[in-house]
Amino acid sequence: MNRTIVSALFLLSGALVYAGILSSRTAVAQSMSSAPVGVPNSGYTLHIDADQHFGDGDPGKIAHHWCKAVSSTLSECQLYDSDAPNARLIGVETIIPTAVWRTLPASEQPLWHYHKTELKKIHATLPGMSQADAAKVISQIEDTYGKVWILWNPDRSEAPVGQPSITILK
Repeated sequence: MNRTIVSALFLLSGALVYAGILSSRTAVAQSMSSAPVGVPNSGYTLHIDADQHFGDGDPGKIAHHWCKAVSSTLSECQLYDSDAPNARLIGVETIIPTAVWRTLPASEQPLWHYHKTELKKIHATLPGMSQADAAKVISQIEDTYGKVWILWNPDRSEAPVGQPSITILK
């Protein structure tokens, strides 16, 4: 990921507030939801909502992305079925710059989507951001590639059953 995108992700990290995904009904959940800064789950503050991640069977379902820059060439997003405190983790997206995507084996490249094309198809929105700020972030993400693993669809089962899948937009 180029420095501009990384800078945008870091600058935006303080702009969005995340209420937490763990229930506060149990002591375990309470202690987990108050994890200190610097642990792997801190920093997922760039919020992007998008449809089309569940394939032809559920095209309108929204995948709620919470993203962070992991390094200068990798960002990761946790995908949830809602933004509610009891949201369920349903997928993961990794994001790399075009220069890194070009180094992938030819057999791997088709598993990734080019964001300049994909962002228009998935009706991406950035909740809590002004249109001007959202447009800046979108323009910086456009020249990257993403790979989405859907772990399960909670609309189809109460338990996370089945094989994970990679979403490839047509």
